[in-house]
Amino acid sequence: MNDKYTGGDIHVKGPLWEKLDNFWYYNKWKIVAAIFIIFVLGVCIFQSCTKEEYDASVLYAGPYAFDAEERDKGAEDIANLLPRDFDGDGKKSVALISYNVLTKDQIENLRKQLDEGEILDTGYFTQENELYNAAIMTGEYSILLIDPAQYQRLLELGRLRKLSDMFASILTCAIDEYGVRFSETALYHTSEEFGKLPKDTVLCMLSANVFGSKTTYARMTELFIVMATDYHENAN
Repeated sequence: MNDKYTGGDIHVKGPLWEKLDNFWYYNKWKIVAAIFIIFVLGVCIFQSCTKEEYDASVLYAGPYAFDAEERDKGAEDIANLLPRDFDGDGKKSVALISYNVLTKDQIENLRKQLDEGEILDTGYFTQENELYNAAIMTGEYSILLIDPAQYQRLLELGRLRKLSDMFASILTCAIDEYGVRFSETALYHTSEEFGKLPKDTVLCMLSANVFGSKTTYARMTELFIVMATDYHENAN
């Protein structure tokens, strides 16, 4: 009798292992999806717990590229306009987010200004545009300072709120029923940072978003009314 044997490894599976293996085979994608959802929820909860709270948020999208210091100073200038401390934490604070969003013509003009051998990273502008589009879908931002091209696009999509919903009379600095010439507002003239924006920048407000808070939107309306104050009227 030959006591020697040959062959592959011997695998011993008990009933529990077989059940787990069978469960994984039929449910692996559900398990992977559940783990992913738990991970995303965990990240969202962590960000919510660690995110600094602000009384208001304003979004800029256009050809001007704010640096971090300019954004902070601009946010302070808007905070000084807040009619009250919205969240009651004892301080007025505003978040100013900006995206360097350019039209095709603006990108082409920028390309022409480059020195020989320099290359324009158009991927950067594509990413900025995508981030901007995602931001206005969240409902977190209602007050916009945007380039005329972006304003026209939102106007055609029916995304903007009428000025007549917020003001009893026609604003002298209004472009039409929805937008305000930002260069004619008091904020543009009194803020060094916002005075750097192109003179055709439009101040407008998005219609209420189903994903946003009604309370927050009402507060943004209060701020928008103050931001839209005409410079000449304010001077008088």
